[in-house]
Amino acid sequence: MQDEKDYTKTIKLICELLQSDPTPEVILGLRESFETLSKQLRTGPFLEVFETTLSNIPFAALFSLLAAPDNRLIATVAEVTGQLLKPVTWAMVHRTFEEYIIQGLDHPHPVVKCLVLNQFLKCEGSSDPVSNTVTRLSRCVQAWVPESQVHY
Repeated sequence: MQDEKDYTKTIKLICELLQSDPTPEVILGLRESFETLSKQLRTGPFLEVFETTLSNIPFAALFSLLAAPDNRLIATVAEVTGQLLKPVTWAMVHRTFEEYIIQGLDHPHPVVKCLVLNQFLKCEGSSDPVSNTVTRLSRCVQAWVPESQVHY
């Protein structure tokens, strides 16, 4: 019998924590768990971790954590979400997450805004004039948010 993968244990823990009241201890547990999942996405078999994450943690739950009162949790969730969205096309991002795109652009944390703007960069390959304009605009806006001003 095969042992349970580390990333599966992490995802199960995240799911348990998501069902708990958002106490300071739960927020800390989520932050630590998402930091662990982020490392596992970078070092593990990406496709396996990606599919397991998406089949267990709905994006709505991930996006709801972007309203948490913890900047490090917000930054880590944005990083994990960005990693999960890397293989996803602009058309799918736009079609599936349109309401979250607008909320992300209005978010007070610059990491969340950069997450959304990075999704806009996926328009680059499109021949659609609107997509090309959006890509140029997102690059300009990203230049306004220097990495030194992003606080975790």
